[in-house]
Amino acid sequence: MYRMYKSWAIGIGAFIAGGASALFGPQLLFAQTGGGLPTTKMILRTDLQNIPGQEVLVFTSDWAPGNTLPLHIHPDGHEFVFVVEGEQTFHIEGVGEKTVKAGEVLYTAPNVPHFGRNATDKLSKTVVFRVKDKAQPVSIDVKQTGN
Repeated sequence: MYRMYKSWAIGIGAFIAGGASALFGPQLLFAQTGGGLPTTKMILRTDLQNIPGQEVLVFTSDWAPGNTLPLHIHPDGHEFVFVVEGEQTFHIEGVGEKTVKAGEVLYTAPNVPHFGRNATDKLSKTVVFRVKDKAQPVSIDVKQTGN
């Protein structure tokens, strides 16, 4: 039973992390270091049989120190980020900044602008689970407005 829960948790985390995977399938999506994007790989994409039109995506990501995603939303998509190693800092509109440490999960509701970054000097690893409408893109970048 523990194994079933562990598999489910890993699956939920991966669907959260990747945005461009809808276009590229289960392959390497980003491969930059430093201030660039994390290295992200889709490990699962499947329809949710009991919820027509919905799918789950699961991604793994390695975040080098300084890696940052742009401000974005997940149209009608739920995101769960499980931090496997290290910690991640997230900025979520309407919530503010949250730091999530290894063993913790962050939930981001659909259509909420947010971004994540590795603000530490050590590698961070995440599993992202995303549940979304199959007709919607995984993510859409959001333009920041001046203060």
